[in-house]
Amino acid sequence: MVSGSDSSSGIFSGFFGKKDSKPKQAEQKKEKVKKQEDKKAKAPEKEKKKDTEKKAVKKPEEKKENKIEKKPDNKAEKKPEEKKKEDTAEKKTEEQKPQEKIAEEPKEEEKKETPPIPDNSKSPADRMPAFRTGKENIIKQKPKADKDENIKKTGKEDIKKQEPKTGKDKSIKKAGKEKTSEKKDDSKDKKEPNKSPKKTKEGNVLLEYEISSDNVTAKVTVLEKPDEYIPIYSVEQPVLHKATHAVLDHVREQVISMVQLSTSEFIDPKAYNNVKKRFMEKAMDILNEVLPESNEKDKKILVGILIHEMIGLGDIEILLNDNYLEEIVINNCEEPVWVYHKKFGWLKTTITYKSEEAIYNNMAAIGRKVGRQITNIHPLMDAHLSTGDRVNATLFPISTKGNTITIRRFSRSPWTIINMIDPKVKTMSTEIAAILWLAIQYELNILVVGGTASGKTSLLNAIIPFMPPNQRIISIEDTREIQLPKYLHWIPFSAREPNPEGQGGVSMLDLLANSLRMRPDRIIVGEIRRAKEAEVMFEAIRTGHSAYATFHSDTAEQAYKRLTNPPISLPEPLISALHLMLVQYRHRRKGIRRSLELAELIPLENMSNKVNVIYKWNARDDTFEKIGRYIRVLNEIHLFTGMNEIEIEENLKDKQTILQWMLDKKIKTVNAVGKVFAEYYKDEKKIIDIAKSNKDPDDLLGPELMKEIKQGN
Repeated sequence: MVSGSDSSSGIFSGFFGKKDSKPKQAEQKKEKVKKQEDKKAKAPEKEKKKDTEKKAVKKPEEKKENKIEKKPDNKAEKKPEEKKKEDTAEKKTEEQKPQEKIAEEPKEEEKKETPPIPDNSKSPADRMPAFRTGKENIIKQKPKADKDENIKKTGKEDIKKQEPKTGKDKSIKKAGKEKTSEKKDDSKDKKEPNKSPKKTKEGNVLLEYEISSDNVTAKVTVLEKPDEYIPIYSVEQPVLHKATHAVLDHVREQVISMVQLSTSEFIDPKAYNNVKKRFMEKAMDILNEVLPESNEKDKKILVGILIHEMIGLGDIEILLNDNYLEEIVINNCEEPVWVYHKKFGWLKTTITYKSEEAIYNNMAAIGRKVGRQITNIHPLMDAHLSTGDRVNATLFPISTKGNTITIRRFSRSPWTIINMIDPKVKTMSTEIAAILWLAIQYELNILVVGGTASGKTSLLNAIIPFMPPNQRIISIEDTREIQLPKYLHWIPFSAREPNPEGQGGVSMLDLLANSLRMRPDRIIVGEIRRAKEAEVMFEAIRTGHSAYATFHSDTAEQAYKRLTNPPISLPEPLISALHLMLVQYRHRRKGIRRSLELAELIPLENMSNKVNVIYKWNARDDTFEKIGRYIRVLNEIHLFTGMNEIEIEENLKDKQTILQWMLDKKIKTVNAVGKVFAEYYKDEKKIIDIAKSNKDPDDLLGPELMKEIKQGN
């Protein structure tokens, strides 16, 4: 440091020039006289400085050298020596003033041991080295004394100097906190996928997943492109070489000549699966001969593609295995195939048809499997696939843009009432589900009302397992959609269209009339479309059969008006046999389904009826509000069971407890749900105790159903 070099030069020049010591002393005295006036003003400060200097020097000396003794001051004997000390001290103060500004803090080297105070009995020459080092130490320690003085006076200077240090410490701590928080955020990002869309050259990726059908795996990407108003459903399937196509054509011809099929094998789902196995086995045998060097995985993919083309619908087979899809629509060969996605609504796919003839070939293939034809004379066709999916087809020029195919894809694992009350789905509340359970248990008649694709059939399918297993159930549908647990006594019927000659047709009305001769306890009608169907169903109710059906309408009040007015025009006394109406609603913008209303039909004295709404969905809060009290339900149950209102309320609470327990234990599959309800009717108290004690369902359901539950979840 500069201050250290200046002080050392001053020290050495003051002690090695012995010849000029007297004149220098005279000059020092003159300077001393001049500065006395200044010293008088600064006397108190200097005294304090001297005290602090002595303390700074004496403290380390007392610790490290205990041999030093304090001698009494003999002013008479030591006057010349004291004068010299004062002169040198004055020099120190003059030299130290500029150094104090620079050397604010001592270095680590300056914090070393300080030498002892020299013995005054020795001569100046003998004690010179020790005194010189003592001088240096005093100069370097004097800033400490200044700090001590400032602390005594204001106590601010030291704090100001320490603030940067503490600030650094704080900043380090803050930085550490920020780093740890960043790490926490990173871990969260790893656990939870980034909700912001992934950007690619094609557009923003909204969703990505894979679909597998008959060993053929396709990658699905839902894209949002800047030049498209509708998201794109992109499908990437294995691409074959021309030579591979030639090999598959050869294999196809041989398989067709070796495997014989009948129409009935395509109609029955079990028989259809056997047909598929036979085709796959024959195709694999031929491929092993033609392509012996190919690996097993590639051969399975080729067989899967061959099956899709021969007995399937080609590229549409991949879409039929996507559980996110509800509708698959082919409008014409000029447009891509459209799909209705559960999360994004209508999407355009990357699958196209080369010609109208290719669309017609798919129509004809679907018709042949169910024994129907679509021609210019009969340009409309309703059919269903072996998977149970419903198909509607129209021919040009009835559909002016081109041939159309509309496939309503049903869930491969039917929804149960536990799925409906799940907060993630929130179709209805446990209170509404408990009332429906109570009503079905005591054979009250229910009509499920709603618009197109509002979930009417799914909800009807979900509440039917509430029926006791010792009752005979007959279901009548245009197209088979209902799937019930194996514990129920159930006979399903489905209508059939007549052949091109107009013969062999079986309508729903025929089946409904026939079912009354089969001693049913419960009758399920898939959908009431015409007046005759409604009349027969309500007549069945009047004859003592509990009936359940779906009906197109938006609210309970509108459903009542539609039933009592043309073209259906049911008489008021006949329609009074209906007890409850459950209205389903589909929010098109949000893509959600809710139970909009639960209402009961109350007969009045003037032969009319009143719609009493008990529960209603609040669209603003997305909650189910109780806006009325059930009157007819209580009266009917009291009439046939003898239970009073308090007992009915307790029964409803027990049912809510069981439903909540099933939801907590994730009992959602059809057979597992049916097993719990069947056990309830066998031993009601046992199931209530299990639910209230929150026991595991392993012993109740058994290993097979528990495995089914784990696979379903």
